[in-house]
Amino acid sequence: MPTAKVIAVCLVVYFLIPIALYFLIPKDPVLGTRKRAIVLVLGDIGRSPRMQYHVLSLVETGFEVHFCGYTESPPLQAITDSPNVVIHSIKPAEDLGYLDKLPFVFRAVVKVIFLTHQLYYLLKSLKGSEYLLVQNPPSLPTLFISYVFITFTSRRTRLIIDWHNFGYTVLALKLKSDKHLFVRLSKWYEKRFGRLSFANFCVTKAMAEVLVREFGLNSFRIIPLPDRPARQFQRLTPERRIKILESSSVFHGFNPATDKLLISSTSYTPDEDLTVLLDALSLYDVKTTTEIPLPSIYLVVTGTGPLKDQFLKDIQTRAYNKVTIRTVWLSPEEYPLVIGAADIGVSMHLSTSGWDLPMKVVDMFGCGVPVLARNFPALSELVVNERNGFAFDTSEELAYLLTDVFTNPDIMLKIRKGAQLESGNRWNETWRITAGPVFHIPNREDLAEEYSSSSSED
Repeated sequence: MPTAKVIAVCLVVYFLIPIALYFLIPKDPVLGTRKRAIVLVLGDIGRSPRMQYHVLSLVETGFEVHFCGYTESPPLQAITDSPNVVIHSIKPAEDLGYLDKLPFVFRAVVKVIFLTHQLYYLLKSLKGSEYLLVQNPPSLPTLFISYVFITFTSRRTRLIIDWHNFGYTVLALKLKSDKHLFVRLSKWYEKRFGRLSFANFCVTKAMAEVLVREFGLNSFRIIPLPDRPARQFQRLTPERRIKILESSSVFHGFNPATDKLLISSTSYTPDEDLTVLLDALSLYDVKTTTEIPLPSIYLVVTGTGPLKDQFLKDIQTRAYNKVTIRTVWLSPEEYPLVIGAADIGVSMHLSTSGWDLPMKVVDMFGCGVPVLARNFPALSELVVNERNGFAFDTSEELAYLLTDVFTNPDIMLKIRKGAQLESGNRWNETWRITAGPVFHIPNREDLAEEYSSSSSED
């Protein structure tokens, strides 16, 4: 056969191979014309503001989003009203009536099996999605099931992990030991399956360095995506603030002429030691006021969680003269208004790993409210002493800071101006520039503005 004919036959065969493969290899189903993404939270979606922001940003840029998680509290109205968001409810293992009666080891095994079964069949029903965005922690069984899904069930799907913290450090706090066998296994598991992702978001630059240094992730696949406030978190005008203070039942008994308003958001979990806050208020309460009279403090604590009853019992054991404490649960619409009315915010979040950041502080900055925050290694990426707030380690330091900011107008003015500058950094602009390219979204300037948030973090 002449050389030319051989070349021609080879070229025909070469171009026929991909055509044959196209028809012979089973394809993942495509259920619509819009791009499709799965956002998976093994937690309450209504208390996961960052993941809700992801959902809204994806919808705004042309995606159909399947939002999967516990539905114990409602998400943002913009999500429930969107025709391009489908919410899939995951049943918590705690709903099994007999779970609490089992020893810890058996309880953990039953919980993993129960959730694994749910997650596998849920993701299988969403086969063919372009992206699977997973919140971590919790990592077990989420990362394993995600790996099975993208490897054997939906090979076109790309796994993206949003690292809020490390699951093994949360487990170490619960077991009160970082040497426990389960903690070491959890760390190995998280490292092993974390490396299988297409891309990784993380909340701080410090966390990105840990993912490279200790987890062995490719630095080119790690994108620091800091939390930013949504549009609903805005500075209040003096007139608007007065109206809110007068109309909201949250502030019943508050006197703007003599009192200072503090706001603290919490999930009532072990990584937020509220005893430090109560001890600081006790120290403030007994301070001598003969030379410098101290204003009374009206503290609003918003949120819910497993240790709330313990906190309420602790309050009852204390007798304050200059301190009033209100515990409330606020709707997504009311929460930013209460924050915006505060003189100063207090964050008791103490990171289990040291590398994440509290979303509550971001929300407070969005309202132009300065923050006193419990100190840990990554906090300096958000709270800068004497610029937008102060960091503290002990109840004595917090009591001193409260005294200082409430008796020194220059300091209060300085950190309030710094917080107001921080309010200019918004989620949607950051997401568009940082996360958009991961989802192959053009870097357009006309994307929608930021969205509203919820009253507590994940």
